[in-house]
Amino acid sequence: MEQPVNFSIASKDEFYEIKHFLKRHNTYHANRTDVIYTIRSENKLIGLARLITVDDDDNTLWLRGLFIDEAWRNKGLATSLLNYLYNNQIKSLETKSIVAFAEPHLKQFYQQNNYTEVTMEQLPPSLKKRLENAYSQGKKWLCLIRS
Repeated sequence: MEQPVNFSIASKDEFYEIKHFLKRHNTYHANRTDVIYTIRSENKLIGLARLITVDDDDNTLWLRGLFIDEAWRNKGLATSLLNYLYNNQIKSLETKSIVAFAEPHLKQFYQQNNYTEVTMEQLPPSLKKRLENAYSQGKKWLCLIRS
């Protein structure tokens, strides 16, 4: 039987644990200003999503990272987490859209989760600049948005 999982917005008290979770998994770091959504099983952190406010657009958040522990992958948790954070951010907090930059092999995953590919010109200027910088470094990210 699968263990039940819980979704929540991380408190500031959880930052140290989140930082070490990401470091242990050799993935992106987090900042104290990030809005972080977590998934836990039996109080153990098993996944998270990081949202960053967009400086020049109060209605948009940037999905800067989405990570699920390998032992918990392919169970629909990333999809559930995206839906949970979307419902909280869009419906409760009046955010208008969430932008994600994704590796090309993740295009289908994001499209199945109601993200639509958009052009760089459709982004707020600060995110457009970040994407241009990523392209100049050889990244091949797709630009996706959920509204």
